[in-house]
Amino acid sequence: MLTKDQTLDLQVNLLVESTPDEETASAVRLIASVLKAIAQKLKHTTYFVIQDIEEGGWLLTPLSNHDSPEIEKTTIYAYCDRTPANIDRLRLNDENLECGQYNIIDMLFRLIGMKQVDSIVFFDRATETQKGIEISRTDIEELCEKQIKRAQFGLQKLNEIKNNANIA
Repeated sequence: MLTKDQTLDLQVNLLVESTPDEETASAVRLIASVLKAIAQKLKHTTYFVIQDIEEGGWLLTPLSNHDSPEIEKTTIYAYCDRTPANIDRLRLNDENLECGQYNIIDMLFRLIGMKQVDSIVFFDRATETQKGIEISRTDIEELCEKQIKRAQFGLQKLNEIKNNANIA
């Protein structure tokens, strides 16, 4: 049985291996520590999402603010167990929906590219689907950008050191 840390490392490796080219793989490796740190805050390494059977697109849920109804955001619900996901799917009464299981690292990575989505709400307890942990897309984007800038700065410093060594 793998530890949570080992499982997340395996998920990162699978994500890197599934990239179409080395440039994308390098970018994924750069932000892997960010994705893993966020995933560590959640209890599970896989979650269930309601999705369209034919397109595979995740079900988007618009939410409005009670105090300011004009403020709306779009979120995705992720369930730690298939049962509550299926209960919510059945409530929607749409035969084109199913529950798909996803690795947490894949979900966080996919969220970065989903510009129409504001967040994913993760339900870590099968019996509690009213209160979840919300992970914002913009928060992940900002953390990834900082990680990339740190790496670029480090690379720049390394090149300066190499250049100075070549001059001497």
